[in-house]
Amino acid sequence: MQHQPTDQPAWLDQPPPAAPAATPPPQQEPPQEMPAWLAPRPSGSRLWIYLTGVLLIVVIAGGAVWLRGQFVAYNTTDQYATSTPKSLLSDHERADRFVNVQLTPAFAALVTPLQNVGKDCSPRAMTAPCKPDLIATSQALIAGDTVFRQGDIPVCIGPQVNQLKFDWQGLEQGVGQAIGGYNDNSYDLYLQGMVKFAEIAQYIKPDVDRITGAETGCSATPG
Repeated sequence: MQHQPTDQPAWLDQPPPAAPAATPPPQQEPPQEMPAWLAPRPSGSRLWIYLTGVLLIVVIAGGAVWLRGQFVAYNTTDQYATSTPKSLLSDHERADRFVNVQLTPAFAALVTPLQNVGKDCSPRAMTAPCKPDLIATSQALIAGDTVFRQGDIPVCIGPQVNQLKFDWQGLEQGVGQAIGGYNDNSYDLYLQGMVKFAEIAQYIKPDVDRITGAETGCSATPG
């Protein structure tokens, strides 16, 4: 005898309740680019490492010319620098005299002031010992301008010297801005000038290298 299935409760015939729909995550707005004037500045330590590094580049560039002058100018250039008429010198001799007798002292005058700048100046504040160091650097740069205005520069190194002159004047402007920061009690102007000086200083050694490189192509024939 077969047993008839008993009626099952009505609640067993109902489908299981649907799982609640997952709530979508909230939409995140794309990050907006921060305006440049609100962007954080580099940390003082990193900035000053950069600045000190390019200051050393200037010192190294001057030192390289200075050492070259000590060994070359002593044996050759100084012997004819004051006694030989310009018309009797070759372009190569004139270029050599410009580098060793005129340009070298301009760099040598920068070494001590720049070393003092690296020692006394701070990225975090306008320290009192820094200002006279900047003034001494400015005076050395201004005095060096006579090299470009009055120096005997042959055509064979003319474009390269003009580039150095342009960057040299940029160094003057940067130092002048930094001094202006002291005069106006403006840290922002001080820092702006120091950073400008540092950015331009990195081009000084390549400028000097181009001058000495071009010198090798100058004519060695007088007249």
